[in-house]
Amino acid sequence: MIGASLPSRASCAPDAMVSADTAWLEGPGKLVWRAEPMRKPAPDQIAYETIASVISPGTELAAWRGARPLRAGDAYPRVQGYCNVAKALAVGERVEGIKPGDRVLTLQSHRSHFACLEREVFLTLDPDMDAAKVATSYLFHLGYNAVLRSGVRAGHRVAVIGLGVLGLTSVAMAAMAGAEVYAVSDHQGPRTIAQESYGARGAYSRRDHQGLMRALGPGADIVILSTNGWEDFQLALTLAGQNAVIACLGFPGRDTEPGAFNPLGADPFYTKQLRIEAVGFSPLENDARGFARFNLRDNLGFIARSITSGALDPAPILSGVYPARNLEQAYADLAARKDGAITYWLDWTA
Repeated sequence: MIGASLPSRASCAPDAMVSADTAWLEGPGKLVWRAEPMRKPAPDQIAYETIASVISPGTELAAWRGARPLRAGDAYPRVQGYCNVAKALAVGERVEGIKPGDRVLTLQSHRSHFACLEREVFLTLDPDMDAAKVATSYLFHLGYNAVLRSGVRAGHRVAVIGLGVLGLTSVAMAAMAGAEVYAVSDHQGPRTIAQESYGARGAYSRRDHQGLMRALGPGADIVILSTNGWEDFQLALTLAGQNAVIACLGFPGRDTEPGAFNPLGADPFYTKQLRIEAVGFSPLENDARGFARFNLRDNLGFIARSITSGALDPAPILSGVYPARNLEQAYADLAARKDGAITYWLDWTA
């Protein structure tokens, strides 16, 4: 029952009060909506209704298509999504930092309502923050984390391979860090976005990797790989300069074996003294002594403020909006690259 409300803290009753519509994937291409009863929040919980969520195409379409699972265990059924902005409806008596009406950023899946602990909220939105735009913050964070983990500095030559959502957000964050960014995609639309909206110095198709090599000179200091194919991993090895870093946001070899190709062959891996690193995770929050300064919570706050100030613009990656219950159609249109779509946001207020 999208849009239904829970009573305030003072009037919450113990019985189930609203049905939370939740998107579940029961198998490849089998998206269903489950009505999950919600009760009043526990003393340390907050009950929310979702305002907007954003599709993370790499993760969600891979599951929707039935790609090889990344972890052991059952791949289905599974919830989908993790970019959620919601409004607080009812607050448990032990909650101190959130009040009814507050809008928050969480990593909840595509669902109309949910309850969670205060520590599971990563940001309380300021009144001037746009919910749909701020819901993209985690997508920009993945690019930001690639920049942080690979040590991008002003003046570094950075090559970004693949210009889906994470490739484009990596371009944006590397350019913000002062790097000379060069992007690789076979699609003109994303190449244009990389250059005109996100600060790439050049954008090339894979067929023109020789032109890219000339632009990079001695090679890239950092290569951010946002795709899964072995051919792109080989391209990353080619583009990387001496002592370079290959930062993997994608999952090389997820659906194919390398064949005769040795990803860690002596030339160029050993000869160039490359460092290859997975860069998807960051600390959840700072520690008591401040040694985890660049953590998910603080990074998301920085990104949301950058979006609100205009330093980061999510508009180029938000190709449109769908009513939340049209999620399956949104997946189909993204899979077909309809009108060059990058991703969509879902409106839960209709």
